[in-house]
Amino acid sequence: MSNFQDLSKLLFTPGSAPLLIVLGIFLLTGLFIFFERVLYYRRAQVDTMELLRGLTNQLRNHRVKEAITNCDTRSGPVGEIFRTAIEHWQDGEIGIRYAIEEMAQILLQRLQSGLKLLAMLANCSSILGLLGTVIGLVSTFMTISGNEFAGAKELGQSISSYLVCTALGLLVALVCQLFHGVLSCMLDRLLHEMSKGAAEITFFLTRNPPPGDSTGEP
Repeated sequence: MSNFQDLSKLLFTPGSAPLLIVLGIFLLTGLFIFFERVLYYRRAQVDTMELLRGLTNQLRNHRVKEAITNCDTRSGPVGEIFRTAIEHWQDGEIGIRYAIEEMAQILLQRLQSGLKLLAMLANCSSILGLLGTVIGLVSTFMTISGNEFAGAKELGQSISSYLVCTALGLLVALVCQLFHGVLSCMLDRLLHEMSKGAAEITFFLTRNPPPGDSTGEP
């Protein structure tokens, strides 16, 4: 019980409280970004080869609208890449590749949303914690120079309260950095699936004439 009271006194001193509130906001923001992105990435996952097999069967039978509808029912970026490629089937290989590249850029911005903010929170948390400690130490030593301290005990408590800012700043930075690393790994897997899907669908469409093409009619 006494340990908890001592910790409370360290955390909620008038000098360090404002910075700790800011660090708490940073932590809550990082948690929100992390769980929102995890749910988004999990919804975006799709079995690329299974989807591709279904699409190629439909496209071989010239059921283009059905294939596009099948892509629309998949919320992931791979389905959007497939749909874009199919919609530009008539444009030839160059047109297909160009359309896929444009769509990939749009999807990349959407997929990376929040990651830069998470990295910024990690960087700012450690700096803010250190800044709070430095400001607190400067204030403490200025008070010492004015002979307003009663003794070593008060001095130790004052310095400890400001060192907590650095400790919590580093803790928040570590958590945000771990979140960023996990999300980056999930994003890399999605980008790999997008790249593989784009290559496979481009290969298929360029090797098979679109419906209505005179070269593909019996």
